[in-house]
Amino acid sequence: MQFETHSEKQNRALFSKKRVIICATGIQWGKTSIGVIWLKMFMHLFTAKDDNFIITSPTYKILAQSTLPPFLKFNKGFGHYNKKDECFEIYGGGTVWFRTGTDPDSVVGITNVRAILCDEAGKYSRYFWDNIQARSSFCVAPIMIVTSPYSLNWLYTDYIRKHQKEDPYVLKESMLIQASSKENPYFSNEEYEKKRRTMPPRRFNMTYGGNFEKAEGLVYDCFDQKIHQVSPFKLPDGTRYFGGVDWGFTHPFVLTVRAVTPTGRHYKVDEFYKTKQTEKMMIEHACRLNGIWPIERWLCDPARPEYITSFCGAGLRATAGKNAIRKGIDDHWELINDQRYFIFKGSSKDGLDEYEQYHYPEEKDTDPNKDEKDQLPVDQFNHVMDAERYITAATKNIGKPKKRARMREEITKINTASIPQDFKRDKLLRQKRKLPPREHFE
Repeated sequence: MQFETHSEKQNRALFSKKRVIICATGIQWGKTSIGVIWLKMFMHLFTAKDDNFIITSPTYKILAQSTLPPFLKFNKGFGHYNKKDECFEIYGGGTVWFRTGTDPDSVVGITNVRAILCDEAGKYSRYFWDNIQARSSFCVAPIMIVTSPYSLNWLYTDYIRKHQKEDPYVLKESMLIQASSKENPYFSNEEYEKKRRTMPPRRFNMTYGGNFEKAEGLVYDCFDQKIHQVSPFKLPDGTRYFGGVDWGFTHPFVLTVRAVTPTGRHYKVDEFYKTKQTEKMMIEHACRLNGIWPIERWLCDPARPEYITSFCGAGLRATAGKNAIRKGIDDHWELINDQRYFIFKGSSKDGLDEYEQYHYPEEKDTDPNKDEKDQLPVDQFNHVMDAERYITAATKNIGKPKKRARMREEITKINTASIPQDFKRDKLLRQKRKLPPREHFE
């Protein structure tokens, strides 16, 4: 099957020699097709039986609907797709493996990788991306990322922003192609202008313009990396340390450590994030963090009481965290919005990524019969977020001024001042003589 590039940008992406090639464009620019053709060039170049290639997608749904069809179309007669093993066996040698971010460790174990295609990588977790890079290391395999912009996650902070700042190392290692949907000459200009008029500007710029913006519908929309990240410093005497735990095996197991100062300022100081952790491994990681920070209590996901018991048996003071999701989110949002929550730089790469992707469902995905006030976020990019929520629920009032108590004290003073002195003396005498109090003023 013949393929002809429609623009100079597509041509540059297809024949780039960079280690990482990023096509971050508006929809229907042809980025997935370019990615498939690019990978096929390497499939022709490396033909040994043990040569491997990887195609990744964020979910099985996107893999089935968006990634797999063009691949099979352009590789018809070139090999056989094995649905059971999720791979494409190339006639004459070599295998293409299909993996998704649903299990971020799914790429682990694939050896001798010659090239990797990442479709819609803007939806990947940082953990999945780190595993993909590890697979490419042995053979120094090139990686092509084709995606629409979705958020200011790792892709933006590690590549897009650094390209914009002309970071010499990133420019040497990678190439960035950004393009709008209308740069595809086959895309309807009428449709493009219609969407420009009817869509919210920020969403249009991302979906059709290929520009990176803060995602819509973020749970913690008040969080700003520029404001809420601070350089580590010596914390004051009296600072207390707490840990948060979100259990997981296929999904990541998460530990977070937070310092709470006597004045009620919260600083996240450490984090652990990894899948496929056994109970023994979880305890070892928690004990290691306990050796670094004087953690007085671990607040844990209450879903696994047997793990909490094991933590306690290992000398870790662990209790079940409060799991009222809506209330917990509101409390943590307030903590961030009040400028009482900060993260030490370098302590929380996966957590930062979740803050930029943890979101509420779009309107089209929402049940119209469900009360909006009870709406919960999408069950994704929430592992660090849950661990953080458990800590906040237990520590939010540490060092916080007790407004209600102060108000009661002031009211008491006002009421006392308004009571006649003779009545107060009479009251004291009656209390001393154990007489019943008067019911009314005289």
